[in-house]
Amino acid sequence: MNENEIREELTKTIAEDSQNIDKILKLSHKLAALDNDNVRFSVDASVIDRLGTELVARHETAVSELIKNSYDADAKSASINFLNVDNSGGTLIIDDNGNGMTRNQLVNGFMKISSTSKIHEPVSPIFKRKRAEKKGIGRFSTQRLGNKLTIITQTVDSDFALKVVVDWEKYKMDGDLIFVPNQIEEIPKTKEKGTTLKIEGLREWWSEAMIKRVYRYAIDILQPFPLAEIKTDDNQEIKDPGFEIKCLKDDKEIADQQSMFYKHPDGRTYIGYRTGNFLAKKAMTTSGKTILELSELMPNEIIKLAGY
Repeated sequence: MNENEIREELTKTIAEDSQNIDKILKLSHKLAALDNDNVRFSVDASVIDRLGTELVARHETAVSELIKNSYDADAKSASINFLNVDNSGGTLIIDDNGNGMTRNQLVNGFMKISSTSKIHEPVSPIFKRKRAEKKGIGRFSTQRLGNKLTIITQTVDSDFALKVVVDWEKYKMDGDLIFVPNQIEEIPKTKEKGTTLKIEGLREWWSEAMIKRVYRYAIDILQPFPLAEIKTDDNQEIKDPGFEIKCLKDDKEIADQQSMFYKHPDGRTYIGYRTGNFLAKKAMTTSGKTILELSELMPNEIIKLAGY
């Protein structure tokens, strides 16, 4: 087709078949390719497959990145359920009670490669948590883990949930990234708020030891107790209730806060570090002393200065 024929076909399609977005995109793409005065970058769809493999080396890391997304969404808890994973081909379901995503957040955040949303919003909206997942590779983690992703998300103010299904196998084919559609639909809410990720066709098998290792990879965001009160934008004080994770295999719990935080040496060490850091900051605020001055005091004196 020459330029005039493409223009005529595009005009006709917009007038008579405006819902045929795929055809409109392809005709527009062909028309842009005939622009002799400008050139444009294009992205091959297979880049998604390569990014998933190259950015996320280990599958335990991939799961921990998705857990960090739940933490960043102000979730109080998240559950990770591995189903039929003694061999490859199983299913992973990650469910949280966080803020969920609006359509705009889903389309222009999660579905946008290299989104800068977390750079512009370095803390979470409610509990003001410092973002744990800063690299924006959560979507690639789902591709690293399995062949198919189903997202169901809803916010507290929404009347419905949003559902998106992503078939990662489509991204292995040649062709421009913009021509790979992922259907989005409105469905009845599954809960008040939060996001559920269902990853099917897992590429690798998972042992109980591997599942428990996910805890260790995410230990820096686990909070076994409520944190200090913070002030909201309207000057109200709220307390971050903390963040917990439960790991299940075939619906049976195999790792929780008690077993992995208090019994595991890494967990006990980290609790000590977080508690000491919290008390030191509190003591510095209330007493006006520097960290060097506090270092000369006994632990019971620091605790007293912190108000406990």
